[in-house]
Amino acid sequence: MAGYNQLERLERIVQLLHWKKYITKEELMDQLWERYDIEISERSLERDLKSLKEQYSLDIEYNRQHKGYFLAEDERLLSRFFKFAELSSLAKIYEEGLKNYSQFEKWIIPDDSSDLTGVSNINPIVKAMNTGLKLKFKKENFHTGVVKEYLVTPLRLKEYLNRWYLIAVADGQDYFKNFGIERMTDVNIIREPGIDTKKFEKKLERYKDIVGINYSDEYFSAPLKVVIKTYDFQYKYLQTLPLHHSQQFTLLPDESESLVTFHLQPNHEFITQLLRMNENVEVLQPTALRVIIKDKLKAALKRY
Repeated sequence: MAGYNQLERLERIVQLLHWKKYITKEELMDQLWERYDIEISERSLERDLKSLKEQYSLDIEYNRQHKGYFLAEDERLLSRFFKFAELSSLAKIYEEGLKNYSQFEKWIIPDDSSDLTGVSNINPIVKAMNTGLKLKFKKENFHTGVVKEYLVTPLRLKEYLNRWYLIAVADGQDYFKNFGIERMTDVNIIREPGIDTKKFEKKLERYKDIVGINYSDEYFSAPLKVVIKTYDFQYKYLQTLPLHHSQQFTLLPDESESLVTFHLQPNHEFITQLLRMNENVEVLQPTALRVIIKDKLKAALKRY
C-alpha cells in the first residue's frame, strides 16, 4: 500500500484523470508539476497508474484512438478512494503534529462537535476483523448511561457524519447491531475465533441502499425511486457533499433549480438530511415520503 507521499501523488493523478478525458502522459506530468509542484518521471507515472488499477481497483484505460488515458467513473470506487486519501492525509497531519504540537495547535482548528475519543479503538477492531477473532469491550448506553460489557464478532466499520460505528454480532445473538466507537472502552482482542459471518454478508449489502447506519423498515421496507426538487442552487451542495451514491441530477431551465433522483430505502437519516435543507428542497415522489416530510414540518411548526 502506498505511503503518505505516494498516496498524495496518486490522489492528484486521479483528480487530473477526472478533470480531462483522454489525458496524455506528458499532460499528466506537466499538470502535476504546474498545479501541485510534483515532479515525476514517465516510468514512475506508469507505476502509479498500475498501482491505481491493481491496488485501488480504479478502472484506468488507455485509448489508442485518442492517445490518452481515461477513468471509468465508478462513483462508489472513486468515493472510497478519495475517502481513504482524505483519512491518510489527516493521519499525516496528526503525525506531524506529534513532532511539533505548537505548530499543529497554531494552524488546526478542530470542530467543537468532533469527538475523537474513539479513534484509538479503530486499530484493534481492524486487527480483529483481519484475524477473524472476537472483541470484548464495554459500552455506555447513550440514553441511560448504563455501562454494559459485550463480546462480539466484528463485521465492518462504517463512517457517518464524521463518526465511526462498529457493525458486529454479539455472542448468543443471530443479528448484528451498530456500536458507536466513541462510547466503547476497554477494547481488547480475544483469542477466540469469531462466528461464521457468511450468512450476514447479504444483509450487510443492504447498507448500500441507505443513508447512515440504520436500515429499519420504519418508513419503507425496500429501495425505491425518490425524486426531489432543489432550489436556490442547493444542488451544488449535494454535488460536493452527496447524500447517496445513487444520486443523479437533471438541471432545470431555471439554473438555480435541479431535479435529484435517488434509488434507496428512505430511512430516518435520509429524512433528517432532507429536513436540514429547509425550504430549499421539495420531495416530488414517492407521495408517501412527501406526506412524511409534510407531517414532520407541521409537527415542528407546532413547537413555535
